[in-house]
Amino acid sequence: MENRVLVTGATGFVGRELCARLVSAGKDVVAVGRGGDLTGRAGLAYRQLDLETDDLQQLFSDGIDAVVHLAGQAHGKGGSERQELDGFRRANVNVTLRLAEAAIQADVRRFVFVSSIGVHGTATKGTAISESTPMSPSSPYTQSKMEAEVELTRLFDGVGSSEFVIVRPPLVYGPKAPGNFGSLLRLANSPAPLPFGMCSNRRNLISVGTLADFLITCMRSTEAGNQAFVVADSSAVSTADIVSSLRRGMKRSERLIPVPASLVAIALRLVGKREMYTQLFCDLEIDNEKAKRLDGWAPCDNTRSELETVGKLFYESQ
Repeated sequence: MENRVLVTGATGFVGRELCARLVSAGKDVVAVGRGGDLTGRAGLAYRQLDLETDDLQQLFSDGIDAVVHLAGQAHGKGGSERQELDGFRRANVNVTLRLAEAAIQADVRRFVFVSSIGVHGTATKGTAISESTPMSPSSPYTQSKMEAEVELTRLFDGVGSSEFVIVRPPLVYGPKAPGNFGSLLRLANSPAPLPFGMCSNRRNLISVGTLADFLITCMRSTEAGNQAFVVADSSAVSTADIVSSLRRGMKRSERLIPVPASLVAIALRLVGKREMYTQLFCDLEIDNEKAKRLDGWAPCDNTRSELETVGKLFYESQ
């Protein structure tokens, strides 16, 4: 197991969880972010810098054994120019390659890149996504992630001293989750009835703790070198399951109204939220068998129970 780990995006949702677990395991962590503050923790050195423009060799001057690259431009973040494909390429392709090149020059043994399940598409129809599923990105964000994967594979080809790992997670959930899951948490914590009573889709998610543990496994496992993994909780859930589980944890009534999916689709289209229908009502199943074969990692096999705990923690934090 690597003793000195560089984590980018360290002040983000997944980054904070990963850094906390690494420090708890007795590892020295160099945490990199553009804002926020992680100072004051034993075993953790926080470095604030811009990965697009600053000198990256300084990060490796004291020796780094492994890198976990979480930083990047997310969908819906930043100004309008950052949401164009060129903006995503600058943040998610160019920065990834800059950091990987610096890591190779410093003889870092393992470079773990966190991509997205979205490189395979936004929905499934009867066949779960695996590592062999064809690429089918549907947005500038997922297109940039796919391009970063391709360029990383080329960069590490023939580099014997350094290896890469690509990790493709789906929606990551937890009590402090931002984005779509954060919005769903707030919605579940309201007394409003919700139109998901007839929603029977099947989606695989991943808890933030389970993902952090998998990233740690990817640092140390000899079998993970130069491999890509789709990773998720083992049990698929519907949107109705998600909301019901969260509300149980919040000690609230489920209050799910049986509204036909076709009516919800029309309503979302009218308010310019067509893509939200896919997220709420379509399937996105993931086959995590390859990831499960890595020694030392086991996925969550009861997502409903985990979501109930998340709902409880979120409710208690309000």
